[in-house]
Amino acid sequence: MCVEPMMVHHEGAIEMAQTEVEDGANEAAVEMASTIVSSQTSEIRTTEGLLAGM
Repeated sequence: MCVEPMMVHHEGAIEMAQTEVEDGANEAAVEMASTIVSSQTSEIRTTEGLLAGM
């Protein structure tokens, strides 16, 4: 299964969103970035679980 590129994609999204969470001035953007961190972290955990079961 070729999921490694997707994992890198999720990690990049987390990194960018975390920067917004830490440094953002717009409340709506910070809230959205926080949601992205949470959802992408969940995606990574799910993918890791699937890979562990293979």
